[in-house]
Order: sequence, then structure tokens, then C-alpha cells
Amino acid sequence: MKKLSSKLIKSTAILCMSAVLFTGCGPAEEDSRSITIVRESVENSYEFTHLEKRDVIKTESVSCTYSQLMQEDLAFPVSDKTVAYVYVNEGDEVKVGDLVAKLDVESLESDNVQMREQLERNDLLMAQADEMIAFYEKKIETPGISLSSKESYLSKLQKLREKRRTYSDENDFNRIKISANEQQIEAGSLYAGMDGNISFIKDNLEGNTSRAGETVITILNASVCGFQAMDRKAVEYVKLGDRVQIVTSLVGDVYDATVTSIDVDKSKIVFELDQPDYSITVGTRGTVNIVQGEADGVLSLPKSCVFEGDDFWFTYVLNGSVKEMRKIDIGLIGNDYVEVTGGISADDVVILRKS
Repeated sequence: MKKLSSKLIKSTAILCMSAVLFTGCGPAEEDSRSITIVRESVENSYEFTHLEKRDVIKTESVSCTYSQLMQEDLAFPVSDKTVAYVYVNEGDEVKVGDLVAKLDVESLESDNVQMREQLERNDLLMAQADEMIAFYEKKIETPGISLSSKESYLSKLQKLREKRRTYSDENDFNRIKISANEQQIEAGSLYAGMDGNISFIKDNLEGNTSRAGETVITILNASVCGFQAMDRKAVEYVKLGDRVQIVTSLVGDVYDATVTSIDVDKSKIVFELDQPDYSITVGTRGTVNIVQGEADGVLSLPKSCVFEGDDFWFTYVLNGSVKEMRKIDIGLIGNDYVEVTGGISADDVVILRKS
């Protein structure tokens, strides 16, 4: 940039002056980028700049909070069952597969014991029936058997086969019932799906009635932590793997982090620290600058000399000794610079500001 001083004569010249006086502005004049020319009567000092190629970056500051990233919410999948046992307390450490709570399923378990015993009895009775059926079938095939004996054996075979069918049907029904009961029994037991500590147990859980899908126990793994942000706009342009820097609110510590999770439905973004710092306390707040847009090596002007009209953008250029408003086309509006795609050239002297 450079400074220039000029003494100008007070007057204002309007573009298309001669055209207005004689014929009016035609189509060519309507497309002109120059809008007005302003002359001032006082001596003014200005700073100037030109179009320059540079990287234009737009970032957004997003609030985030340090918290555990590994969390498991446990819920019973069935309703209207009494919670019979809770085997843990808040703060307890658990391992994967530990039983933490159970519904009252004793009646189902008792029914299954009885039905399994019945299965064994029926299997034994069917085996006995099979032996007798084979015996009578052999008798019927004995050469020279009398008609009366054959009819007697056929009658006994029919009864045996009916009994065997009854035992078989009863076993089929019991197996279906046992399977259904086992599903309910399994659904009535909550197991830890991860290593961690119990951070939440629903009040008065033991003895209460279950509601399907309601979180009753939460497990947290405090060894895996990071910053989380809830921002509806940011989830639309942030990408997995983006590298960011997080600045804590109170101390001002700076941490390098990576975007490892994006949940658009919940508007949640997770930033995991590249180097874990276990001295950070859960709940620490910070801010992260997320790149919203980036244009590399484009012609640009400082943001301070680009202005927005009703339906166009413009800047001021020096035309000889005259300050001239110039309509321009822009691309990305960055934090400090604006991408310029048309309206001025690299030779134009752009008025930056008064010194």
C-alpha cells in the first residue's frame, strides 16, 4: 500500500452525464461498473491497495465442552415388568459382560424348568411308544397270524401312534413357549457393553416397573475424552478428519484436535485431542475455529474496502484524481479478505481508507 495526497475541487460528476443531457443512458452505459464520481474540496490522504493473489479463508467460532466420549445408556426392551435386582451403585467400576440389573422373571424361569422336565418325560414316552410300535408292526407281518390277532395289533398300533403324536405335539408347543420365555428372560437382564464406571442409575429403580427404551443405567469410560460441540450450522460443512485448534475459555490453553464424529440429526460434533491431556476437567469449555470456506490463490481485496449495496457489491477506485465507486463481482467472503471475480483489474488503484 502507498499514500497519496491531492487537493481536489469541490463538485460531483455523475456517470453518463453527456448521455443524460443528450440521449439518455443506453444499454452499454447500463452495464458500466462505474456508478458515481466524487470530488472533495479538502486535502485528503488515502491508503491504496491493488488486487492480490492470496488464500481467502472463512472460519466460524464454535463453542465446545470437554466430556467423556464413550458412553453407554442401558434400557430394558420390555415394559410392565418389575425390576427385581440392581447389582451396581453409582461410581462402581464394571467390565464388559457384567450383569448390572434384572427384571422379575422367576415365574418364566420356573415355567421353563417344568416344561423342560416335561420334554424329557415326553421324549422317554415317545421312545417307549416307538419300541412298542415296532414290536406290533413286526407281529402283524408274522406269517400265519390270525385275523383276530392282526386286528388286535392294528388297534394297539393306532392308539400308540396317537399317543406318540400327542407327546410330539406337546413337545413342539413347549419348545416354542420355552424359546419365547428365554427371549423375555434375556431381555430382562442388562449387561455392561463396555468397560467403565456407573454414572447414572434411575431413582428407585429396584422394585419399579420397566418402560421399554427408557434409560435406567449409564456407563461412562473416563479414559476416552474430548470436546463436543452442538451446532446446527457447523455440522453442515465440517468434515470427518478436519484438523482444528481448540482454545479453552478460562486458561487459554490451545489443543490440536481432529473431527472424529458428526451426528447431523443431533447437531453434534466430536473433536478428539491429538495428544490426550488428562489434567483437563470434564465440563471445561472452549472455542474452536472451523473452516467454513476456503479459496486458494485467488484475486482478492481486504474486507475493509469492499461494501454491499442493495443488490450488488462495490469498492472505491482512484480514477486520475477522482474517487470512483466501482461495482464488482465477488466470490468467497473470508475473515479478512474477499475474493474478487470481476469488475476491476490488477492495474486499478483501490482506495483502502482515509489515514
